[in-house]
Amino acid sequence: MLISKSLIIILTLILSLSFIIRAADDREITDENFRFTFVLPGDWTTTDSKLTNDQDAISYSFERKDKKCTIMLLAFKLESVKNLEDFIYTMEKDISLNIPKRQGDYTGFDNETFDGKSAVYKDVQFIENIYYYRTKLPDAPYNYVYMLRFITTNSNLNTDLQNQLKKISDSFLPTAK
Repeated sequence: MLISKSLIIILTLILSLSFIIRAADDREITDENFRFTFVLPGDWTTTDSKLTNDQDAISYSFERKDKKCTIMLLAFKLESVKNLEDFIYTMEKDISLNIPKRQGDYTGFDNETFDGKSAVYKDVQFIENIYYYRTKLPDAPYNYVYMLRFITTNSNLNTDLQNQLKKISDSFLPTAK
């Protein structure tokens, strides 16, 4: 009986340690100017970031080290609360973004300070999970809208990657207050 308890304690410690080590590989991405934060697993790298001349928009690009998925993050600083449907429509119709056709309905989410919608987009080669967020702080000097876009090929999308993308999107937090 003593050996069984010791074995359970040792296994628990090993699992806890592996979780801590894996979590240490994660890094928090924070942009104080555009008021957001999210957690990016260690197997992702930042490939690019571009700020507009007016400093009212920024784009980030991230790529998994195995090159099976990329992330595009667009953030816009606004002087008022943006209509979410207008923002989504504008992003979907922007030819330079080349977003495939949406598959199914949007999934909405709401928080006290922000809300958003997500959808899956797909064509013959690519599948994309796109999350749209907006802050809704009418008395704040600035509000923000974001598009968090995960792009992968149909052949590279599997359960593990889907779980990782969900974890990243769940960690995204607009921090404007």
